[in-house]
Amino acid sequence: MDQRTAINLFRLLVLVASSAPAFWLGWEWFFGDLGAVPGEAVVHFTGKTGLILLLATIAISPAFRFTGWVGFMAARRQIGLWAFFWLVAHMLAWMGLDQYWDWPWIRREMVELPYIRYGVAALLLLLPLAVTSFHRVRKAMGWTAWHWLHRLIYVAAALGVTHLWILTRADYLLPTLFAVVLAALVLFRIVEAAIHRQ
Repeated sequence: MDQRTAINLFRLLVLVASSAPAFWLGWEWFFGDLGAVPGEAVVHFTGKTGLILLLATIAISPAFRFTGWVGFMAARRQIGLWAFFWLVAHMLAWMGLDQYWDWPWIRREMVELPYIRYGVAALLLLLPLAVTSFHRVRKAMGWTAWHWLHRLIYVAAALGVTHLWILTRADYLLPTLFAVVLAALVLFRIVEAAIHRQ
């Protein structure tokens, strides 16, 4: 199998893996298998899916460094945009299915609840990353400015993990796992930068 075919297959795999949760969620909703409070289940599911994909986006660079396979980098923007899609879906699900589009109450929740503020801040930080992820925009910005801007993904991920951590009430296994993965990715970036300075 040549490299172009392998990259296209990997991109197809990313497409399937990133979109399949939507079909599963629709199936569960249609057949009433999301529990006693389906709206809350949708909110939690979309948020966790988005956070997993966000961490996967950050993990692409280490994967490329360790393997040298360009297919990882070819799919990085695709995974990042899927992460943004799921996190936007998470926000909309919270506003619609949990808050019933009650804008005064939504504003109050954003002001009074720290974990909501962290989640909103994370999504706002990801917005310019999504907008500037396209090749033409990146070329117009220049590599240095684009590279520095996209480091905000680490801040957004940290805010997302904090959002989940505060929201968790009993089982901290998943937020702990996310925090450990993010810490390892940040450590990798720091070590890599230190090596390149030498």
